[in-house]
Amino acid sequence: MVGRMSPHSCAGAAQGPRSRVRCPHSTAYVLLLRGVLACFLALALSGCGLAGKGGAQDDPRAASPAAPPVAADDGQGDPVPYAVAIEAGGGHKDLLEQMRSVSQLVRLKHEPPDSLLALERRARADVETAVRLMHSLSWYDGTASFRMDEEARPVQVTLGLVPGERYSLGSAHVVYDPAPAIPPAFVNRTRSAGFWGLDAEPVPPPSFPDVLPGVAVGSPVIAQDMLAAVEALLQSLQRQGYPLAAVTDSRYVLDRESRTLHATVCIDPGPPAAPGPVEVRGAREVDPAYLQRLTPWATGREPWDADAVEDYAAHLRALGLFRTVEVRPLAENLVPAAGEDGIAVLPLEVTVAEAPFRSVGGSARYDTDTGFGVEGFWEHRNLLGSGEKLTLAAPVATQEQGLRAAFEKPAFLVRDQRLLAAAFALREDTEAYKKTAAGVSTDVERRLSRYWWGSLGVKGESGSISDEERDTQAFGFFAPRLGLRRDARDNTLNPADGSDIRLELAPYAGMYGSPFTALGATLSASGYYAPLRKGGRPDDRLVLAGRAEAGVMMGASLRTLPAAMRYYKGGAGSVRGYAHQSLGPRNSDGDPLGGRSFQTVNLEARYKITDSVGIVPFLDGGMVYRDEFPRILGDMRWGTGIGLRYYTPIGPVRLDVGFPLQPIGGDPPAQIYISIGQAF
Repeated sequence: MVGRMSPHSCAGAAQGPRSRVRCPHSTAYVLLLRGVLACFLALALSGCGLAGKGGAQDDPRAASPAAPPVAADDGQGDPVPYAVAIEAGGGHKDLLEQMRSVSQLVRLKHEPPDSLLALERRARADVETAVRLMHSLSWYDGTASFRMDEEARPVQVTLGLVPGERYSLGSAHVVYDPAPAIPPAFVNRTRSAGFWGLDAEPVPPPSFPDVLPGVAVGSPVIAQDMLAAVEALLQSLQRQGYPLAAVTDSRYVLDRESRTLHATVCIDPGPPAAPGPVEVRGAREVDPAYLQRLTPWATGREPWDADAVEDYAAHLRALGLFRTVEVRPLAENLVPAAGEDGIAVLPLEVTVAEAPFRSVGGSARYDTDTGFGVEGFWEHRNLLGSGEKLTLAAPVATQEQGLRAAFEKPAFLVRDQRLLAAAFALREDTEAYKKTAAGVSTDVERRLSRYWWGSLGVKGESGSISDEERDTQAFGFFAPRLGLRRDARDNTLNPADGSDIRLELAPYAGMYGSPFTALGATLSASGYYAPLRKGGRPDDRLVLAGRAEAGVMMGASLRTLPAAMRYYKGGAGSVRGYAHQSLGPRNSDGDPLGGRSFQTVNLEARYKITDSVGIVPFLDGGMVYRDEFPRILGDMRWGTGIGLRYYTPIGPVRLDVGFPLQPIGGDPPAQIYISIGQAF
């Protein structure tokens, strides 16, 4: 077992007073920072003391852990209207703004007190708050006072702040007691999110800094920053295998001669531990074993990672099975390490409250070229007790009517694998063909790494079809298919950052008057970039989005392929501004024939005017070709336009108006599209 000790000691801190103390004015030479922080921020560091160099210690019993209560009125006399002004020596605009945000005089100005005495109590309360505020911002010599002009109408109250010289951080040491133990299992590790070890990366051994990270020596001592730095250190340890790490004592010493503060934080790292078995409470219809299979760690073998625990909780919430989810470690059930180099095992408890599993809903859309369409659906999200989802849908539109069914079984055999099955019976009546058919598909999809997924499956379809070149004829095909995708989007419904790349290969064997074989392949790549940042994360007020897509069908002539297996582009989802299926080869009557290859390009600038309303200028381009391979950007048709988005929790409602830049004869000058969800 590897151990470490800091050259500093917790002994002095442990002997310091552990009570809250009052926040004295600058005349005091001894302060307890815990009192300062607790007074203003209502937070505390257990056992924390602050002493001034050469000074006496304040009486711990005089502590005041919170801001003073709102001054009560006398309940007698007429209201006393007043005006308030806040001044600070040396300017200090930030200090003035913060004082205004916490001032009782400012906050209660429109509720005048019933007497001058009550107004004075408000002012005195603000004086105490001002001193606490200055202390929390590193002005430990700060003083405050007030004056009242009782003859003025309204009464004038002036609050004066004198911050004095700002203190800086002299040192910030961290002491670990007992010394942390680093078992061999925590050293020379790699982390991989996938089945094949893709994206594997080395994991450094646990680190125990001797100096408090996140605060800089020589910078002002901001109470909130100090508390945040201590909390960040604890979270770091809890991500590295030490779930029970806790602050046991802290000491903050002011040196008034050098105007510096010296901090020592004492931490008990706790035993190195691995996540143990999961105990599920509150599950009635959901199988607890299913929730236990979803844990993203090897039980009892991997170092505890607080982020992984939070990811697990977030995954459970995203299942759509529960109203509430709480995941917590069972510290009282900790299993101690077996042997000097062993790892303790910390069980977890998952408490859930189940939500309704069944829902009924619908959607509607409108396109100028295809008319109105509606779809109703029924969904069960826990069909067999392990999160299995069954969705039955009935689309009714001008060009399509029928039934669809989709089934998904998550954690199929292993955690990061799912079984997907679908079936349909549809009638389609488009400009290119008329089809009545039924089909089925089955796929197994597995996570290969953090972003990569692979799938293997089969699909088949059988029915009858007719087009302008051939009368109604039976057709059918069978195709195994292989899929690969890399999904690094930050949000699947409304992405602001990341990318989505998809590849599918499918060798077809079928019958359409005579046997045929073909190899189909499609590749699409979407990217999203938010040039603005908010809190260090992409800001979705402005998102630049792009997509490129191409497909080929090799090994069969255009006439050999059933019309429904050919590629068609134009309209919503491909090239807006042009009619549905209008791009590409046509017969002598101008009817679309479809093609054996295609390419499309889509560009959008998604700008939010408000949190719920946005505009989207766009540029689309594309073409369908008779040949097996597309001509890169050759003979492309381009369309442009503007869209309106109304953002809802289930995705944006989309209204797009597209204009063809190279109109095809007979096309209207514009197309309108209304639906739910982003275009891509």
